[in-house]
Amino acid sequence: MFSFFSKKNTYENAFNFLKTDMHSHLVPGVDDGCASLSDSILLIKGLVELGFEKIITTPHIYQGFYENDKSTLEKPFQEVLGEIGMSIPMIEFSYASEYFADEFFEKKIEHEELLSFSDNYVLLEISFVAYSQRIEHIIFDLMTKGYKPILAHPERYLYLKNSMEIFRKLRQLGCELQINTNSFAGYYGSASQELANKLMDEKLVSYLGTDMHHERHLNCMREIGNNKKLMKKLRAYEWKNSLL
Repeated sequence: MFSFFSKKNTYENAFNFLKTDMHSHLVPGVDDGCASLSDSILLIKGLVELGFEKIITTPHIYQGFYENDKSTLEKPFQEVLGEIGMSIPMIEFSYASEYFADEFFEKKIEHEELLSFSDNYVLLEISFVAYSQRIEHIIFDLMTKGYKPILAHPERYLYLKNSMEIFRKLRQLGCELQINTNSFAGYYGSASQELANKLMDEKLVSYLGTDMHHERHLNCMREIGNNKKLMKKLRAYEWKNSLL
């Protein structure tokens, strides 16, 4: 029998157990994330709908590609913040950065105050092509300066898929790991999905992030929110997001 009533979505508030998203690209016009203020507001409203109460957005800082700093980020961030104050007052919104860990970043550690969040956490990404032990020296330098490093989306560094000992070593050095939620749905491919599950099963990860760039990411998050089996697994894990 035909019904005019569609199946009820279960993604609303599906991620309220996390409370905080600590990886996204919602400052408009500064990187490969949101292009406009309207894009930013659309995605922020979507995250609120999914149950997030706090968003720490992390625009890229990457020498030669996204040469941002506080001077380039503050004005567009304030524009988003002003719009949120009028239309989404229930969300807490702040920014830090996602730094590319290379020799230019090492100089920033030495000479600049980094854009960190919460208790001096710094979000890092590394090369998608090959592993460099430079990251181990960077972790040491960060911790010497009082920062707490978090490695973004380790499941996407597929050259490490058979090198779990490297992830364990990074953890031992003091670097925590953050998985992208959409990896569990195969958004970045089956290999990243498999590695995400392996890292989670071995309890090597601490944070779950959206890495939100655009509406396609939001739609994938909604699909995950409607996946009862996957959501049961994600909810059962001891994520640290709510501590931020």
